[in-house]
Amino acid sequence: MRAIAFASALLSLLVLAAAMIAGGLAYPGYDHLRQYISELGATGAPTGAAVSFAFMASGVLLSIFWLICAVLFRESRLAILGFGLSALNGLGLFFGGVFRCDFECSLASPSPEALLHDVFGGVGYLCGIIGVLVVGLAWRNRPDRRGLFRLSLLCGIPAAMAIWLIHPAFEWYGAAQRVVELALMIWTVAVALEVRQRGTKVPIAIP
Repeated sequence: MRAIAFASALLSLLVLAAAMIAGGLAYPGYDHLRQYISELGATGAPTGAAVSFAFMASGVLLSIFWLICAVLFRESRLAILGFGLSALNGLGLFFGGVFRCDFECSLASPSPEALLHDVFGGVGYLCGIIGVLVVGLAWRNRPDRRGLFRLSLLCGIPAAMAIWLIHPAFEWYGAAQRVVELALMIWTVAVALEVRQRGTKVPIAIP
């Protein structure tokens, strides 16, 4: 199970990173600092279909990883809650690929599909960030995971600050979105390494 979890996490991040990098290169004039990642998968975008599929594949793999973590690290219900919230981030990414935003993610008269995209994407980000902090809190008193507790703060706090800047009123909203994505990716890699090294199935303890 640990091998499946580790592979799912790495594949999820590789697929998403490849979609962002390759999609940005294939999209004429695309600016990573001033445009949404979702614009690469938008309806009518030259990379729309391929990137949307990558979002769905990455989201499924990410959800699988966090759900397995909920089984492997059952020290407390708080940890299980955090992993569940993280899995919702994966589902948000999946449904963000199913429901694509309008061309260039325009907010002028958005379609029902675009509205669903924004809802699932926004809720997914929020759940992912809260999940990082909740899992870190659950591990704060474990000597063997104290470093992960500190990392949860280093990843979760900047992401929580940057998420409020992901809107068109802020010129660098693309950069703010990348801060959130990078924080979640770093945390995912760290937990994946923990799964590979020390993840064990233990009984649920009283929180």
